[in-house]
Amino acid sequence: MLSARRRFTHYFYNVLKAQYTFPSHRLNDVPICLYFATHFYFSSYHTFSNCVLRYSERKYESGVQRTVLYVGVILVLSYFTAFMETLTISSFPYYSFEDPVMAYVAGSAFYGIYFIFSFPMFYQFDNYIDNRKTKKGVTVTVWDTVVYASGCGMLILTTLDFVRLLLGIKLCVA
Repeated sequence: MLSARRRFTHYFYNVLKAQYTFPSHRLNDVPICLYFATHFYFSSYHTFSNCVLRYSERKYESGVQRTVLYVGVILVLSYFTAFMETLTISSFPYYSFEDPVMAYVAGSAFYGIYFIFSFPMFYQFDNYIDNRKTKKGVTVTVWDTVVYASGCGMLILTTLDFVRLLLGIKLCVA
């Protein structure tokens, strides 16, 4: 999950009015060093979400109630993760929002869209790998990873754009 946040930075600049202000070499107007930092943040988020989702799946019997719990956990964990990252990054002096309250409340919901799709995809892909390992001679290929990540990325991109259009925000990609 190579830094989804950095791939869709135009949403952070246009919708959330976020800005990096420290001098550095940039790619897509994001300091290059942040591409590497984002990788371990996202790896941590998805590892913890896998633990929570696996626990809820193993603790409760299969059925409608467990499905509702699973979806609820994904939604709450998505918003919580986005909110906590938004809150903690606000103390970094070289990252700013035009309207901090909007960034915390609505921005976290918008940012949580990334996780609404990536948490269950990452969890299912992890299960897919585990299931493939149990079959002798069957491996998970790089192509499998590309297909899962691309599908998830497209779901995120189209949902972000749909929400942006609903909010009536113009998109300016420079």
